[in-house]
Amino acid sequence: MAESEQPLLLETENRNKHGVVVIGGGWTGLYALKYLLGEGLDAHLYESRSNIGGIWNFAENEAIGGVYKSAHATSSKTFLHASDFPFPSSVGEFPRHEEVLAYLHSYADHFKLWSNIHLNSKIVRVEPQWILTFDDGLKIVSCDYLVVCSGQHQIANDPRSTYPFNQFTGTFSHSIAYKSPYDNKFTNKRILVVGGGETGSDLAVELSATVAKTVYMSIREGQWFQSRILGQQPADVMYTMLMRIFGYYNNILVRCWRRMFFVPMWGIGGTGVREWAPTVPFLHGFINKSREVVDYIALDRVVPKRGIANIDRQLITFDKDENPVEVDHILLCTGYQWTHPFFPSSDIHDLYKLVFASGVSGTLAFVGTARPVFGSIPALAELQARWVAAVFSGRCHLPSEKVMTQRRRAYWTRHASLYPHDHKRLKQLVNLFEFTDVIGDELGARVNLFYLFFRHPSAWFRIYCASPWSPFLFRIGRLSSDDEKLAYQRHLACIPKKDQTFHRFNDVMLGAWLLILISLFFSSIFILMLLFFYFFT
Repeated sequence: MAESEQPLLLETENRNKHGVVVIGGGWTGLYALKYLLGEGLDAHLYESRSNIGGIWNFAENEAIGGVYKSAHATSSKTFLHASDFPFPSSVGEFPRHEEVLAYLHSYADHFKLWSNIHLNSKIVRVEPQWILTFDDGLKIVSCDYLVVCSGQHQIANDPRSTYPFNQFTGTFSHSIAYKSPYDNKFTNKRILVVGGGETGSDLAVELSATVAKTVYMSIREGQWFQSRILGQQPADVMYTMLMRIFGYYNNILVRCWRRMFFVPMWGIGGTGVREWAPTVPFLHGFINKSREVVDYIALDRVVPKRGIANIDRQLITFDKDENPVEVDHILLCTGYQWTHPFFPSSDIHDLYKLVFASGVSGTLAFVGTARPVFGSIPALAELQARWVAAVFSGRCHLPSEKVMTQRRRAYWTRHASLYPHDHKRLKQLVNLFEFTDVIGDELGARVNLFYLFFRHPSAWFRIYCASPWSPFLFRIGRLSSDDEKLAYQRHLACIPKKDQTFHRFNDVMLGAWLLILISLFFSSIFILMLLFFYFFT
């Protein structure tokens, strides 16, 4: 080839046009790509690293975020299955990060996604409508539709430069850079873990069990906890569809359930630790499923503390404590910022149902934006991806910009009242039952319980009253096609074995439900009798 021809060829090669571009090759990005291709769209995924997996692609390099060496899923496998591609039965209930990455690889293999995945392709700038520039400064891609799947765990929320942390003279680190406890900054040190999330709990346990001299754990406004395990089964499968009769949020029925079951099993706030007593009602804040830290409190390996009141060099005083404690290292488990470096600005409040951006004619969507009070992000992300693909293909339609604006405002007003503690800290917090039903309605993918009640009553009873929530529910439909029957069988496979706590607990829930129905029935009879005697005697 003549030398003079090369620049023209490079320019042609470096300017590509796609129908849809997906940014990010993690769990949610693979979901988005799969469903977009399934709708017949020209979709391509760009991932900055040399492998798919996102945060589940472990790297020893602390400059690269993601999981640490001992990480595993905090939600059970029931909440992690893709609705048409379950985890292998050989994988445990809480998969290790290596198992998650292997599953994502097998997902890409099964649905033949690799030819549409571009690795080592870091996007540094996105301009409307839509032009993407890569970090080499040369490659440019344009597209009609854009899906952002870069995740919720990319940019650390790091307060070390703000008061009172800027008064600390010891050493700092953030959990985004944590890989292993076997590090000089942790060995034989007095460590303060700041934050009440699952990462904070897990790292407090790991450090106190291995190399730390002392571990303190500070939670500013309390935290709801629940155990990850009940008997030999995951605790999160206890949340069945039957529980909807008690309501999604704090009410008299939920308070009764909490008093009768939750508190006796796990204590006030799920721990019985007064320093961590939550300031919000149950289900109105994130639930930490890494309750193992309570065992280490009992062993005097972890010391629970309230929020930080003052820092004087390495002496830290906590709320309602008179005596300061001396700390060598502060490990910040303070979460992540809602930000996307390739956009000049992005605001979650501008997203319709946490998915579609405003003011761009429905051409920009975000997947993986919702974080459930309990449950998993991937379970919500798959439904989001299905909805995005259906809208971009024209199979589903968005309302007018005016209607979406009105609904967004109403959503955020309600969100502030539902999650008063987490409204600013975790803007993406949702109730799994409620949010999946909302997106399922947009897709027309919710299981038709009314139809099943009359045509397949035994299936209705199993789905609604005798099984945990699962992603397969949004494939069951009317239980008529072979695919719907397969989804039903996969859903039933999520039910714990007969000797597990789930069935005893569910029997109590059924009893409570029947008691409520019987009480309502006899109350109605009594009221009718009173009215009869009043008017006719």
